[in-house]
Formats: sequence, C-alpha cells, structure tokens
Amino acid sequence: MLNHHINYTYIEQHRDMKLKNSIKEKRQKKSLTQQELADLVGVSRQTIISIERYRYKPSLELGLRMAYALEVDINKLFYLDLEKIINITPSKKTKHFTKTKKFQDFKENDWKNLWIDLKNKI
Repeated sequence: MLNHHINYTYIEQHRDMKLKNSIKEKRQKKSLTQQELADLVGVSRQTIISIERYRYKPSLELGLRMAYALEVDINKLFYLDLEKIINITPSKKTKHFTKTKKFQDFKENDWKNLWIDLKNKI
C-alpha cells in the first residue's frame, strides 16, 4: 500500500480567487458549437456564452451536466485561479492515510478533524 500525505492549506486572501473554466477549449476539442452544447445540457446558447466569458457562474448541477456532456472531469473543466493569492501557508500538520480518500468516502470524524485543523489555522 502506498502512503499518501494530505497537506491542508489555509488561504488568507480567498476573496481574490477567481473561478475559471476551460469550457470553450473542451467544447472546441469535441467540435461542438455553443448551441450544440447548450442543447445537450438544457440551457440557452446565451448561457454558454456567458459562462465562457466569465459573466455567469453556473450551478453545480449545470457544471456537472457540462462535464458529462464534454466527457471531462469537472475539476478539469472548472478550477480556481490561485495566481493572485499572496499568502498561501502550508499546514504544519500532515495527515497520513494508507490510501487516498475520495470525497464520498469521508466519514463524520474525518470532516470534524478537517474542520478543527482549519479553525486552528485562523
């Protein structure tokens, strides 16, 4: 078994993070027009235009539908632009797991520990 280390980070200036996306790039790779993608996910062409131009942030449900339609992981489709973040401080504590934990595999105690670690950083 591999040992994985998870470092929690505390980001002080979170208000400067920008939600970015690669929808246009992924859509063009699949040779889809804005209208075709809109039809696949059940929205208007104008909604796709607004999302691609960062005028509109889609709901999680719409983001998941777009990721499914474009056959790409949602984390590759939407991401936070961290370039403008000045103070990113790595945690002094490192959590050790015998295997990688997926979001859905977190138990109540894991969430409590994560919350406590984050509160201690503030």
